[in-house]
Amino acid sequence: MRSRHTTVGAALSAAVGLILLAAGCSGTASAGNPANNTQGGGTGGPVVLSLATPMGASDEFRAFLRNVSTMSHHSLRISAEFNAHHEEGPDFEEQLLDDVQSGRVDLAALGSRVFDIRRAPALGALTAPLLINSFDAEEKVLGAPVAKRMIREVDGGGLTGVGLLPGSLRRPFGAGTPLLGPVDYKGRTIGIQESKVADSTVRALGATPQWFGAGSSVDAFDGFEQQLVSVNGSHYDEAGMIGTANVVLWPRPIVLVANTKALARLGEDQRELLQDAARQAVHGAGADLREQEHKALESLCARGQKFAAANPDQLTALRKAVQPVYDQLSRDRRTKEYLDTVTALVRDAPAEPPLSCKD
Repeated sequence: MRSRHTTVGAALSAAVGLILLAAGCSGTASAGNPANNTQGGGTGGPVVLSLATPMGASDEFRAFLRNVSTMSHHSLRISAEFNAHHEEGPDFEEQLLDDVQSGRVDLAALGSRVFDIRRAPALGALTAPLLINSFDAEEKVLGAPVAKRMIREVDGGGLTGVGLLPGSLRRPFGAGTPLLGPVDYKGRTIGIQESKVADSTVRALGATPQWFGAGSSVDAFDGFEQQLVSVNGSHYDEAGMIGTANVVLWPRPIVLVANTKALARLGEDQRELLQDAARQAVHGAGADLREQEHKALESLCARGQKFAAANPDQLTALRKAVQPVYDQLSRDRRTKEYLDTVTALVRDAPAEPPLSCKD
């Protein structure tokens, strides 16, 4: 691993002091990591929960943190650990799920894609290829009643879903020539983050998928999928790959998931407050995410990143080529129900404007 891809410091670095949770909480309660919590009652102190994420900053879920802080009057505090399992291999998000399940941490914020590998395959409907192709569309889906049903898919095995939050949009980048239509994928090796849906999509397009860890080098690939913020932060533009200006492969929604025993130590009103804070964080998230992407684009353009746009025929061919992925998802009844609902919700949502380095 080359040092230029280490963007926020060592893995498992902790940032303490983010605040959360419900009013009316008396005493300090332990809810997971004993290093961060003091068990006992009657002290009048806040409850402290630990949250871990593979992300390098809290930007994508800061509204959730802010909401809980406001709603709780600081009666619960979260100790947030960023870059958890960062650069520890392609299964970094599965490692984090194991941490929550085992009780090493109380909460995690991670991509929904990890759940289509195991535990909750129905969440693959959120990352169906070329379906949710804008921040507004993602916000619309996760703000709809279907999101309340989908988060329950992660329940079980020591895990309890807290909420779904909008995340970054993932785009294709190609070495030498851009990835515009299916013909451009043929015979290439494409780097992807661990996901069954992404894996199936890349294969449907005639390429070979290869999972890689967060922040890992992309130099050996013929292309990769990634959000602009990560391309900028990890300096992936130095690999010289050309981005596709008007293709969003899928979003990366964020799942907030908790250790079931940790939640059980909280009061019912506190658990409901966590869920309410997550739901309220969805509204307006699209504008924040778009601003983050715009800043990353400006930085990339200043360093010479190039983009090319797919023409209408290439876009049509892409949609036709990924149909087998939809057929595969639809074999599961519940996944098909979610897929149909998401499709109806985003039907009239406009796509993101094409990326451009021109003023």
